[in-house]
Amino acid sequence: MGRIAIEVPDLGMQTEEIKFGLWLKAAGERITAGEDLFEVEADKATVVCEAPADGVLAELVVQDGPVRTGEVIGYLDAG
Repeated sequence: MGRIAIEVPDLGMQTEEIKFGLWLKAAGERITAGEDLFEVEADKATVVCEAPADGVLAELVVQDGPVRTGEVIGYLDAG
């Protein structure tokens, strides 16, 4: 079983202000690739981001506050 980093995706917006919104799943929950996993807020838009792979949401590193594209915000145990 491998550990996969969950990162803030490139939102394709010309903004440096990205705020973590909330997790849509709790630590320990089984998730499927493509399932809605967390929200981030950029300018006036809220973006729902999907799980990168199947597995169990193992660790929530970020709960709120500003984040950057590519920043690791959590970990998924795949397998």
